[in-house]
Amino acid sequence: MTMSEPAMARTGVSIASIDSFHVGGEVVKLTDQPKLEMRVAGKGVAREVDLNGSYVTGQVYANHVRLSQPQHDAPVMFWHGGAMTGVTWETTPDGRPGWQWLFLEAGYDVIVTDAVERGRASWSPYPQIYKAPPVFRTKEESWAMYRFGPKSGFKDDVASRQPFEGQRFPMSGFDALAAQLVPRWTTHDEMTLAAYEALLRKVGPVHLVTHSQGGWFSLNMVLRAPELIKSLVVIEPAGAPTLSKEDAKRISHIPHLFVWGDYIEDVPAWKNYRNAADEFMHALKGFGGTSNLLDLPREGIRGNSHVPMMDDNSADIAKLVADWMERTSNAG
Repeated sequence: MTMSEPAMARTGVSIASIDSFHVGGEVVKLTDQPKLEMRVAGKGVAREVDLNGSYVTGQVYANHVRLSQPQHDAPVMFWHGGAMTGVTWETTPDGRPGWQWLFLEAGYDVIVTDAVERGRASWSPYPQIYKAPPVFRTKEESWAMYRFGPKSGFKDDVASRQPFEGQRFPMSGFDALAAQLVPRWTTHDEMTLAAYEALLRKVGPVHLVTHSQGGWFSLNMVLRAPELIKSLVVIEPAGAPTLSKEDAKRISHIPHLFVWGDYIEDVPAWKNYRNAADEFMHALKGFGGTSNLLDLPREGIRGNSHVPMMDDNSADIAKLVADWMERTSNAG
């Protein structure tokens, strides 16, 4: 794939509406919970807080920005990765426009989501509703798993940190990225897929752009609701399901693009994720589907981390994705 000019040549955005809403989930009623006597605001008088009652759980949050004059037939919907939220797509940690804005400039309506139990989707009482505890991501784990540098390269002292040579993530934004991280649960896959499917059925079909754990969800979702996905961009998915010939035929009409950054060989977990995704990609192509690969280092674009939508060349990569999306839509 090579750089070209048309896809992101627009300047200025005229917005018709912005909607925020929640979709999916269910109501769970709790009983036999303790009643608490507590202050709930500042130095106010303590009052009774009754934890017995009904809770909404399992919902997904969406923010839908509609243009006054969209230039494309369907919106772009973004799904974030593990321990992250929709802020992934909004503004880079060092303050540049995120992919939400760049795809609005390219003429797409845009939907940014917070997955079940993340960010504005909220989360539910543990252990009363969620049966397992949350997992939290440290700065040290983020440094290594996002492939900013070797494990030994992370230091508490900012000036002493040692990223990979040529690393394109702006190191000035690392602590801001760490501030975005949220708790996540490892036992809610089906709940999350159900909520995402409900969202797609509300606003679909869409061009779906996903990242990391969101990529894993999307490769499962395309098998559940292929009629609601016009194209699928999977940025460094954290694994992939095994694709049968029958399933490949059902999704063969959906163009897939797999995007990978640099330093994969330096982190064993990412070699395993890459292998699973490559197997899915090759199976889809082998059974007659459309499956393309944007391997940035092979294209001569070196230094990208696990979060290319935040790297210093994020606008260039967004343009490559938008160009591919436009070509495949026109080809269809």
